[in-house]
Amino acid sequence: MADSCWRPFGPDTVEGSVFELTGAIDMHVHAGPDLIGRVGDDIDIATGCRDAGMAGMVVKAHLESTASRAYHTNRAVTGFRYVGAVCLNYPVGGINPAAVDACLRLGGRVVWMPSSHSRFHAQVTGKLGDWGFRDMSIYTPAGAAGISILDDHGEVTAATREVVSLIREHRAVVATSHLSPAEILALARLAREQRVKLVLTHIRWTPECDLALGQAVVELGGVVEIACSTVGGYTNRLPLAEAVAMIRTLRPENVVLASDAGGIRHPSPSEALRVLANNLIESGVSAADLRTMLCDNPARLLQE
Repeated sequence: MADSCWRPFGPDTVEGSVFELTGAIDMHVHAGPDLIGRVGDDIDIATGCRDAGMAGMVVKAHLESTASRAYHTNRAVTGFRYVGAVCLNYPVGGINPAAVDACLRLGGRVVWMPSSHSRFHAQVTGKLGDWGFRDMSIYTPAGAAGISILDDHGEVTAATREVVSLIREHRAVVATSHLSPAEILALARLAREQRVKLVLTHIRWTPECDLALGQAVVELGGVVEIACSTVGGYTNRLPLAEAVAMIRTLRPENVVLASDAGGIRHPSPSEALRVLANNLIESGVSAADLRTMLCDNPARLLQE
């Protein structure tokens, strides 16, 4: 299917081709409360995902651990699993083993490397803590140069090694977030050495995060995330045909489909996943392969 034919797939108008999200787990969701505009809070989005038939979601906050938020949301929204996580930006102390330990001991399952406070993010966007939209910026300490997991000699820092050791101890997941390709490969090598599960976050969020990098990560034992935020929609960083080719090259068992949704410029997470899934169906991806990428692989990654 050509990218010019990207379709919204309203459930009342596309007879016979609506892919159901039963059992899906979204590994990359944003929700309020937040300093960045969101389409709903934790309970709103968890309820919407549950009502769409999904089994769970992992919530990434750029400012704080979501482990405690997961506890309260899971009490309020039954029949669904909200999974907590932490993203290692300046508000949690950067590459901070203490923040990681607290999150994982409270039940968090995913540790994201820095997002908008990564040094590479600043190189890509021109500014730390900012995505270029009015409602998407977070405080950056004066004089901050951005966070890197590599030292001046190109070696993985001691703090990063301690973080990965904690992730291994809790059998959790490390995700690359907004690291540079060199950092991603260094982290993937460390994850393989430590037998830690790794996800390459939203491939093609920047041109450098390409298929060749994805293949290298898979060869090192990692999994590649294809996110709704990059495929089609208002960014179209990853054209639909290219996403299909990536799935076939990397193989479905090495790919997770996630929304990276919850922001005000995206549909809700469940709707974003539904639209992506149905466009992939129309492009020749099988329902069985979609189940692998939406259900089986996330469940395996989150298993303790």
